[in-house]
Amino acid sequence: MEFNTTRAINDNYSLLVSAAEVDVRALAGQLTSMGFECKRCGECCRSHQADNSVIVFPDEVFRIMDANDLGWYDVCKPSAPQFIDTIHTLHSFEWELKRHSNGSCTFIHDDNVCRIYFWRPWICRTYPFYLHFENSPSPLLNVSECEGVGSGVLCEEDAGNLALLLKERLISEIREEIHVLEHLDGLETWELFNSSIHGNIAQFRIAVHDSRGCS
Repeated sequence: MEFNTTRAINDNYSLLVSAAEVDVRALAGQLTSMGFECKRCGECCRSHQADNSVIVFPDEVFRIMDANDLGWYDVCKPSAPQFIDTIHTLHSFEWELKRHSNGSCTFIHDDNVCRIYFWRPWICRTYPFYLHFENSPSPLLNVSECEGVGSGVLCEEDAGNLALLLKERLISEIREEIHVLEHLDGLETWELFNSSIHGNIAQFRIAVHDSRGCS
């Protein structure tokens, strides 16, 4: 089926309604029964984690910038390009926290203390948990690989706070996608980008799409 921007926006508004109906108390109960304790191992920030990329939205980037006197590209970089258009411009969606050449986050110190902990993005705040629609009218709780899952006890207050963060994160993600789609033009004519076919991405221009439009 050909991609239709209007249909995608409407679908996301439907998801937004479902996200707003998430029962925080029930979600907190799931988290409590599962158990979790952060081991402060820093594995989620390191290059040897399967995928330690952290998507950040413009408001998150600006918050980190303002609090730490940093520039935009000190904080983030374009996410991996997904499409290429007829004039050989690559198109990616959103930004990623900047990483060292070895793949580790630039904001993690050797002692595993996060330099931007108080301003960290949604993904970091709720890791290893996230809510996701999986062929279901309601979002389901998902868990990334983490040795802290199943260990320790989440008290009622902590579980409730985490459940609320998960709900707020999901709502924020859906709203961001709606704004991206509202500013999006031309996707129907783009092709999927494959670096093994098209070569080194350094030779291309990259357009990044976020809720502000196209950069």
